[in-house]
Amino acid sequence: MRDLVQKYLSKSISRRGFLDNMKQAGVTVAAAESVLSSLNSSAQAQTAPAASSNPAVKQFQGTGGACFAEQLIGCGVKYVFGNSASEDAQFYEALVDRPQLKYILTPHEGPGAAMAAGYIKASQEPAIVMQAGSVGLMNAMGQVFNAHKEQTPLVVYSYRTDQSRRAGRDGFEEIANQEQVLQPITKYSWMARGPSMIAETVRHAFKTAWTPPYGPAYLTWHSDYTDERTRTEIIQQSHFDTRMHVRPNPTEVENAAKMLVEAKMPILIVGDEVYKAKAVGKVVKLAEMLGMPVTQMRQLWANFPEAHPLWVGNAPSGTLSSITWPKNYDVAINIGNKMQHNGLAPIVGRGVKFIDMRIDYNNMGKVMSTDVPLVCDVGLGLDDLIAAVEQLMTAKLRETAADRALEVKKFSDRARALRAGIVNNPEWNNGPLIADRVTWEVAQFADPDAIIIHEAGSVAMHSFDFNPVGGRELFFYYGGHLGSGVGTAAGVKLARPNQQVICLVGDGSFLFGPHALWNMARLELPVITIVYNNHAYSGPHTRAIANVPSGRMVETGQFVGSYLGGPDMNMASIAAGFGVKGEVVNNPAEFKAALARAKASTVEGKPYLIDVQVARRGIGWTEKPWTPDISGAKMRTKKV
Repeated sequence: MRDLVQKYLSKSISRRGFLDNMKQAGVTVAAAESVLSSLNSSAQAQTAPAASSNPAVKQFQGTGGACFAEQLIGCGVKYVFGNSASEDAQFYEALVDRPQLKYILTPHEGPGAAMAAGYIKASQEPAIVMQAGSVGLMNAMGQVFNAHKEQTPLVVYSYRTDQSRRAGRDGFEEIANQEQVLQPITKYSWMARGPSMIAETVRHAFKTAWTPPYGPAYLTWHSDYTDERTRTEIIQQSHFDTRMHVRPNPTEVENAAKMLVEAKMPILIVGDEVYKAKAVGKVVKLAEMLGMPVTQMRQLWANFPEAHPLWVGNAPSGTLSSITWPKNYDVAINIGNKMQHNGLAPIVGRGVKFIDMRIDYNNMGKVMSTDVPLVCDVGLGLDDLIAAVEQLMTAKLRETAADRALEVKKFSDRARALRAGIVNNPEWNNGPLIADRVTWEVAQFADPDAIIIHEAGSVAMHSFDFNPVGGRELFFYYGGHLGSGVGTAAGVKLARPNQQVICLVGDGSFLFGPHALWNMARLELPVITIVYNNHAYSGPHTRAIANVPSGRMVETGQFVGSYLGGPDMNMASIAAGFGVKGEVVNNPAEFKAALARAKASTVEGKPYLIDVQVARRGIGWTEKPWTPDISGAKMRTKKV
């Protein structure tokens, strides 16, 4: 009865529908009419929501699917990335008359989610990815995990196949507590309790995802709610978005400034909050004021100009102690890095004073002892810190900073000269190509403002001189779940159509998610995809051998978990199946020629793929690696 009353008051069912349902429940016509009269009187007695004079709030009546579409428009969404789902028919119906909301059909949920995330990361604008019930959600979970690790505000929706009146019966594709499946890897996970709650649930998901620190959000509801009619409010994003603009504590800013100017060798760690806040110029200014060397732990973007003389390179093993130089730092300041710990030792050692500036307050102080916490939007925090440092800088301190900067420059110049020596490798002109030759050729070929999508495993990204301010940008596979590269590249190109986008992907990673090549062909997104094809999972191979360097695998040459040959896979043929032209290359001359053809293709608005045959590196690889021979139910091993 309560459910029936709610539906009538929300106008989900008509007067006749209410009376029919009451009669089916055994209520007499007279009693049903009496209840209906009482409900009408009660509804009229209540203060109806007045038509708002505020254009940001409007009343809406229609199906749940149309309500969903209207609120997405209100949230500022331009693109919906989704895989076909019959239960969303009313939503598709609503899109016909709402051309401002564009639907991108993706042939697989995982690369589709990666495409949505790539668009968000490149545009810094909201988008949503829609999946078909619980089963589509499972296919997308890996890329939602990446969004969680990368702190990308990806909003994910999938309906519940179990309709509201038959939930809990273990029906087709039904899963209990579906809204809880993604709870560990989302900031918000919720099920709307009725069609009138759809718009509010959508708003809450976008508000939570886009409130710093960013992260994914998940929403769902029973599929019949999308079909039912409802009455609700649609509110514009500007009136519910609570993106914080937080300044740091002034006393802590003064403490940090004093600690930095008194340091003998301060060092600066940068991270992705710098990119998101468009604060690279401010970071450069602070580093130059103090002559500080600058480094970066594993992150999504390059957050400092790599050609700058104060840049000393990424920390290779994720700890400050792993950087080549300097080793005598006494104060470390982190600005916007997530500081993901992969080892037992803290990133910043216990004997070093540590200043931590970021909005990601939840991760501050978890592992490292923090002398000065600066919880803030890093753009505003840098404004305050720069002002505080400037007040303390004396002529003597400026002279000290200048001397320190010269010392840093000497190291960075030497490091640059050593990196340039890579071309002297005796295997430089060999075929199959060494991975460094492939990377170097791409770096010579890429436009000055190209965007490089990197999912090429342990391949080093040298020679690009990434610069997030007007130069080449890097989008790294920080999350770690494979299959993001091609989808991310498609989404980035959709967001940045006027910049060259090059996707560098390992053969193993490519096989996890090539489906977005079809989107590139269909939408005419001229991305150049380069596959490092060594017919192996080289990264896992190297790490496995490192764990048992003198074991039987090395002794026998039997590497069951890493060889992808026998038969070799042709990535250009896979691309052709998705409508993308491509070719296989075997040596440097062929690769250069292929790059020229790729550029010509993209000028015509067409994507292109190059399958580069790359030499295997690491312990134990032979000319013809071992592969298992399986006969019947019994496995025999042999060398081939």
